[in-house]
Amino acid sequence: MQQRPEPTRPYRASESRPHQAALGKGAHTSTYSVRPVHLICGALACVAATLTVAGTIGYYVLRSDMIAEASAERTELVLEYQDHIDRLRAEIEILTSRQMVDRETVEIQVMDVLRRQQDLNQRHAIVADLVARAEHAGIYLSDGKPLPPQKPSIDARGLASLEGDDSTAIGGESELIDEPVKALGLRDGTSNSFDPLTILQQPTTGSSGVPGGLKKNSEKQAALDAVKAHISEMDVESTAAVDAITVATESRIEDILGITGSITPGLNTALRKNTAIGGPFQPITEENFPDRLQRANNALTSLRRVTFTALRLPVKRPVRNGSVSSSYGPRVDPFLRRLAMHTGIDFKAPYGARVFATAPGTVLSAKRKGGYGKMVEIRHANGFVTRYAHLSRIQVAEGDHVLAGDLIGNVGSTGRSTGPHLHYEIRRHDKPSNPASFLAAGDRLAELSL
Repeated sequence: MQQRPEPTRPYRASESRPHQAALGKGAHTSTYSVRPVHLICGALACVAATLTVAGTIGYYVLRSDMIAEASAERTELVLEYQDHIDRLRAEIEILTSRQMVDRETVEIQVMDVLRRQQDLNQRHAIVADLVARAEHAGIYLSDGKPLPPQKPSIDARGLASLEGDDSTAIGGESELIDEPVKALGLRDGTSNSFDPLTILQQPTTGSSGVPGGLKKNSEKQAALDAVKAHISEMDVESTAAVDAITVATESRIEDILGITGSITPGLNTALRKNTAIGGPFQPITEENFPDRLQRANNALTSLRRVTFTALRLPVKRPVRNGSVSSSYGPRVDPFLRRLAMHTGIDFKAPYGARVFATAPGTVLSAKRKGGYGKMVEIRHANGFVTRYAHLSRIQVAEGDHVLAGDLIGNVGSTGRSTGPHLHYEIRRHDKPSNPASFLAAGDRLAELSL
């Protein structure tokens, strides 16, 4: 059975009445009414308090991140500055090391210059002694004594056949040396010398835009280059002077051998073999200077040997201002009126004129001997013997040692003689030689100041 639905009634809220507390008897009552503005202010205060608390909490939360970020920035800045300082320090170290290398290079060069100076001083003493020896031997490097020209080499037979000066077979130019010591490239006591050690003590003269150390090193290098150039020039000049001495000495040897070749061919051949001079000159270098110096020493030694031998040959004149009255060779004997061999030369001279030894030697005999009359016989080096005959007086005795130019007697007419004169003979191994060749060689050697 269906029930009829009840009609729906609208809900009505019950009217509320203000709650009033039950107060006791005699109590006072206060009534508060809340307005909307109060609600707004409260809400704002709550929001402000919430924001303050949230900000405080956020500050303390984010503070560590901010401090870490600031510290990172400071650390990065410090590292950047440190890296910049390191780069600058590295550049300074590179510059310092470069300067040290440059200084070490300069010091090494200074030591090399000092070594070359010491070598040059030693060379000065050696070459000065060489010059003194050359001047003692008659080789002069001054304008007063011109250097003899270098002659082309010819064989011994050609030298032996030369008579007189032949101006058609020489050539070349000679530049005279005014001051030999300076020309040698060697410093003497009055010249300005370089002291390489002062280069290391030069003050630093910096300029705008140029570091002082680099400027100092460049100035030192320039000074060193000047000193080395000066020393190199002196080396070349000293070597050239040694070569000049060698050329002049070897030329003098050739002259002496050429003069004496016609009178002593066998002796000249031995001398040439022992001297062994000559040869082409090589370009001037520091390495071959000892060889060039050795060649000059050998040339001077050979010149001394050749000169020593030449001066012991009977090439001096036995009388002064005497004319030849009879030459060497076949002639009609004045007594026998027959052709005979005249083994000497007769010098016509006043009675009593002085007679001199023509070379150093030892007196073999000093007495009268047959047709020679009063005669002096002297033994010389290399097997030569000279005879001085028809003397009026003998001034030496047997066994005496005489030198070239010593007085041995006076002109006379003893023995087989037609008048006052000197009969002069030169013999070697008891074979007569023509004295005219020896006298001509002596005159030519005298022109060489021998």
